[in-house]
Amino acid sequence: MTKKKEVLTTKEKIFVDSTTLELPFPPQVLAEARKIAEEGEARIEDEIKNRRDFRNITTFTIDPLRARDYDDALSIRELPNHNYEVGVHIADVSFYVRPGTLLEREAAIRATSIYLIDRVLPMLPHELSDDLCSLKPETDRLTFSAVFTLDNEANILSEWFGRTVIHSDRRFTYEEVEEIIKKQSGKYVKELTLLRDLADKLDKKKIKAGALAFEEDEYAYEIDADGKPISIIKEERLKSHKLVEDFMLLANKQVAEKASKIIKNRDHAFVYRVHDAPDPEKLLDFLRFIKLFGYKLKSESKKLTPQALNSFLKTLAGKPEEDVLNDAAVRSMSRATYSTKNIGHFGLAFKHYTHFTSPIRRYPDLLVHRLLDLYLRREKIPEETLQSLENLCTHCSEREQFATIAERDSIKLAQCRYLADRADQTYDGVIAWIAEFGLFIEELSTGARGLVHVTRLPNDYYIFNEKTMSLVGKRTKQTYRLGEQVKIRVASSDPEARLINFEII
Repeated sequence: MTKKKEVLTTKEKIFVDSTTLELPFPPQVLAEARKIAEEGEARIEDEIKNRRDFRNITTFTIDPLRARDYDDALSIRELPNHNYEVGVHIADVSFYVRPGTLLEREAAIRATSIYLIDRVLPMLPHELSDDLCSLKPETDRLTFSAVFTLDNEANILSEWFGRTVIHSDRRFTYEEVEEIIKKQSGKYVKELTLLRDLADKLDKKKIKAGALAFEEDEYAYEIDADGKPISIIKEERLKSHKLVEDFMLLANKQVAEKASKIIKNRDHAFVYRVHDAPDPEKLLDFLRFIKLFGYKLKSESKKLTPQALNSFLKTLAGKPEEDVLNDAAVRSMSRATYSTKNIGHFGLAFKHYTHFTSPIRRYPDLLVHRLLDLYLRREKIPEETLQSLENLCTHCSEREQFATIAERDSIKLAQCRYLADRADQTYDGVIAWIAEFGLFIEELSTGARGLVHVTRLPNDYYIFNEKTMSLVGKRTKQTYRLGEQVKIRVASSDPEARLINFEII
């Protein structure tokens, strides 16, 4: 029996059945999008004269192989004084999606695109998200940009924000950029290497300031024509990912600082991405948890500092329990949300932060573009508009949580379907948790988690030791502990219930 799809509330955890989740656009919204798309090229041509022109500066996008909507592009050029101008160019969705339109209302309701394993439920119709707003190569596109003059140490010497037009020279994948930089050959190798070097310096500054360096694993899912997963591959975290990420973080940070300065730091006048410090009880739970794996955090103070946590996470690299403990660290943190009250971003160690770089798929970014443009032009924003911002922030935070739950369900379903067809194979797993009734195992090649019930453990009666978090055989003294690597196979996999049962071999 299919589980019931429920409505998201902020007070409870819910189940979202990703297989039945559909969000068709109303016909009137699609008609509005088609009309904008049909007029798009002409509108771009008319608008160019009103913008700062970057079309003759080397510009490119760097995205995943399967990406269809390109939110952001980077430009770079060396200045006569040997400093560098780096442009972070973001699709100018706000130029096309205007207040009071049906498109605007629909985007606000959806608030985010939802990325499922087999499909995307976009915030904007494909005519805009995949075409007119997307920063496709060799095409003039309207953008909203954050442009920085940087020295060799990635210090900001000057910055500029405003509406621009670009012409992307090339669409790169992360893998292509990695190969070009590694081999030091290929088109734009000089520009890509320079961006990588500057990004490295930005990252080091961020980490030194106390930013947390979480590295969550991601998996690529290959789906057949019937929607069944035929391969699940753990994706390698490449330096090219960091290259893009660090410049997006820079733009988000500096946009928030610029807007905050204009509004004199007052509340209810801008949209921030905020992240509170962790709850002390959750941190204590995390410290107790890692102690069960035999780890103890070293810190110069009695409090858990970001630097101490980063040092600990580095020691996990390549170990079987790395994913389990990284996940536990993430879960010990507060959830990042949207707010008009700036409390800073604990995880990034930024006093000011917002979301500016993905307006094709996130409504808060669209709001930030609109607000920043008005503030840069020193226009007065109606009080009723400002009063609506906090409710919009709450709604966007809730929709983000809804999307996260749906995406996790889609992943769990794919894992169940994949393993159900491969019950005869042997896998490596790590014991992620232990209870009286059995072992929770994370399979290392897919990240799938399942249960080994005590009745499936080798011939013995097993006693649960809560103090040491272990299961011990009464007769054989066979002991299972957290973090232990084991060989497993699939005993059963129920995609309908999203449940996987393993057995140890």
